[in-house]
Amino acid sequence: SLPVACRRARVGGGGTAGPAARLGNRTAARHVEEGMNRRNFLTALIGTPALAAFLAACGDDTTQSSSDNSLAGALDEVVLRIGYEGGFVPAGTSFLNLPTVLVTGDGRVFTPGAVPAVYPGPLLQPMFERSITEQGIATLIEMADAAGLLGVAPDYSLPAENMIADAPDTVVAITVNGTTSVHRAYALGIDSPDGGPSTPARDNLLRFVTQVTDVATAVGSGNVGSEAAFAPDGYRFQAMVVDPTQWADPAPTIVEWPADAGAVLADSTQCAVLAGAVGDSLFVTAALLTFFQEAEPVYQLSVAGVLPGDLSC
Repeated sequence: SLPVACRRARVGGGGTAGPAARLGNRTAARHVEEGMNRRNFLTALIGTPALAAFLAACGDDTTQSSSDNSLAGALDEVVLRIGYEGGFVPAGTSFLNLPTVLVTGDGRVFTPGAVPAVYPGPLLQPMFERSITEQGIATLIEMADAAGLLGVAPDYSLPAENMIADAPDTVVAITVNGTTSVHRAYALGIDSPDGGPSTPARDNLLRFVTQVTDVATAVGSGNVGSEAAFAPDGYRFQAMVVDPTQWADPAPTIVEWPADAGAVLADSTQCAVLAGAVGDSLFVTAALLTFFQEAEPVYQLSVAGVLPGDLSC
């Protein structure tokens, strides 16, 4: 959860370490050197009423928060996450569950890159990483506070006359002082076929999501660094047995799965993790039609780099 208030204010402080923390982040040392000054950061935040209330309960730096819950633990070190879940999507998409924006308390922003409009495209969805200043993170939290998103989520139900099928949920999770506020709205921003009305709560959430998705504009370009390709320390993947003869044009490329990879495909139908160096060699140049063979079966993989806050397999 957010290292902005109480013990969470310290970069990397407390919480249950996710896969990225256990594997070690290639860029962590750089961000530790650029670590945020806690006192200045809290001073910047304390002007907003909701945040002042959070901070008033903090006490001494060594006080241990008792408000952690399972979600806050799963989102360790994550300040803000916006993503989509569910809907009518291809196989493996729900497993990947990649964010559209992810901001961590140690000053990083993760966003997806554009996928080439060719088939087959890359196996890995490109992700980019950039730095964000203390003031940038403070601005995002202030925006969430001003939008009323730091408390209990309102009713985001579609109006009864808006019948939209197979759409995803927009999910916004914001963590402050060990408390995570989750806002989930079905078919947010998708026009109803009959042009029916929205609701004030849905409009408010959509406005926040639209603003924050363009992080540089939301916080000011001077508060974010240049984008660079995200180099994960590990990869999580899911394997599915397929019949490669079902693909004719273009035909899939079959690659032998290394016996020393560190994971067995037959045991990876739900989730498995590979170390970064191994995953780099297997996945970075692979395409969607790169399949992997282990003994007799052939597997199609859904793969993503491990991001902060990802649940372990």
